[in-house]
Amino acid sequence: MQDIDPRILIVDDQPESIALLLRYFEGQPVDVMIAVSGVDGLRRVADAPPDIVLLDVAMPGMDGFEVCRRLKADPDSSDIPVIFLSANSGLEHRLDGFACGAVDYIGKPFSAEEVLARAFVHVRHKRKMQTLEAISFQGAPAGRSDSASRDKRLVMAAIAELRRDDAAWNGLDMLARRVGTHGKKLTELFRTQFGMTVYEYLIDIRLETARWHLSNTTTQIQSIAERAGYRNPSDFSRAFRHRYGVGPRQYRKAGAPTTPGRPVQGARCD
Repeated sequence: MQDIDPRILIVDDQPESIALLLRYFEGQPVDVMIAVSGVDGLRRVADAPPDIVLLDVAMPGMDGFEVCRRLKADPDSSDIPVIFLSANSGLEHRLDGFACGAVDYIGKPFSAEEVLARAFVHVRHKRKMQTLEAISFQGAPAGRSDSASRDKRLVMAAIAELRRDDAAWNGLDMLARRVGTHGKKLTELFRTQFGMTVYEYLIDIRLETARWHLSNTTTQIQSIAERAGYRNPSDFSRAFRHRYGVGPRQYRKAGAPTTPGRPVQGARCD
């Protein structure tokens, strides 16, 4: 799965924008698909699910927000990252995009460097999650004691430790000892499996968890920051803004949670 070129779907009704994006991705190890309307985009996703969707907002008939809502409402496409591309990059519009389930929002005019960097970041993140799910479901082969099986067990054990709600980060060496290896080995395994260090993986987990709590609960932001391992709320805000493009308070406004500490049922984003 990881060796297959990522499939990117561009949904835009403007030929000029499509042509510009095609130039950006020319020569990149990607498979690019094109849709010229929201309806066409949904059909293409159903026919050949992409790794990521670059979605224009202002389109006739069905706008990008509605397309995103429909993608997120369908279990077969709900995990596909959506990046909005829009000439309207105001805060309210960006928050509307996040509320509909987008992972990113890029204002026009945009640069090749920005589009490529953000698209590949989210493709890598999606594939990391797919790899993690595959490891979790496969488990360790019965009766096997070879090095590959042991490496898989080490990664699974480390991930389980990192995902514990009460887990405190006491350093790489401490974590490695708890799972029965050493820090250099664990770093090597995580770089091979996920393309990042153990600590980078931990930060990724914590920010994703924080994002979920911001969208789906009314837990105080300071409490969410502390659960994410940030004693200083300002450090949490900077890390969150760097990862998602908006601060945690602004991101929360888009989700409009209604029940303290509980997921929102039937939340709307229109």
